[in-house]
Amino acid sequence: MSAPRFRPQSHPLHSRPLLRPASPASRLRLDMAFAGTELAGWQAQARGATVQGLVDEALKAIGHRGARVAGCSRTDAGVHARLFTAHVDASMERPLEAVLKGLNANLPPQVRVYRVHRVPGDFHARYSCSGKSYRYHLFTAGVVPPHLAPYVWSWQGPLDVEAMERAAQAFVGEHDFAAFTTREGRERNTRRSVTQCSWERRGALLVLHVAGPSFLHRMVRCMGGAMVAAGTGRLTVEGIRRALEGDLTGPQIPALPAQGLTLWEVRFEGAPEPVETAGALPDIPLSPLEG
Repeated sequence: MSAPRFRPQSHPLHSRPLLRPASPASRLRLDMAFAGTELAGWQAQARGATVQGLVDEALKAIGHRGARVAGCSRTDAGVHARLFTAHVDASMERPLEAVLKGLNANLPPQVRVYRVHRVPGDFHARYSCSGKSYRYHLFTAGVVPPHLAPYVWSWQGPLDVEAMERAAQAFVGEHDFAAFTTREGRERNTRRSVTQCSWERRGALLVLHVAGPSFLHRMVRCMGGAMVAAGTGRLTVEGIRRALEGDLTGPQIPALPAQGLTLWEVRFEGAPEPVETAGALPDIPLSPLEG
């Protein structure tokens, strides 16, 4: 069976800019979370509410008149974030606790800021990030409970989970992921390293765990689509391996729907340490799918 090829979809990608450190007193790191169901992704755009746009407006409401907030990832419309980090070079001088309270007072309930840190000017939410982990949740048995419905994709057909696990292992390591991104994603270096790719059975849920230093646009959902295709017999592990060698001639396999994907965690090993912090992570599970 031929290797997979995914349908290209439009999404802007930019090369890494020259970083100009801000004043250590002005750069703020925001640790936050959002439910992406009614949002058009992270990046601000002309139509639709976006996380970046909402945070920018909340910053303006508390006196910020400077640069726009920058995020650790450009999540797609409908994708959720259990933990997400952003930074902004704040133009206003306010206590961090006031910034935290002011942001949450001006954000909708589906976007929350847990912590605000004052950080050195060379901290960058995207380029200081040392790794990200994602989870994709498939609900495989009957009616989805309402409180889980926004965060899972319902699959009612048979799946060969052993075949999906074999397919998952093919992704671990450094490969060419050109077949697992969009056309715009192929305009940059498509070699990426995946440190974890595995499935976990949790009752009616099948949970895909994926981790690595960085990811191409829509890469995790494209990987998930290939693994589900392996679970239905539409694709072989050998076909996936050929695709990971750069073969773009295989059948088109659609990416999994956005609603089942959550950016689970971001890591900043070796990044500049915060100088001051306000707020804390809640002492409860941060997701209804925690486990």
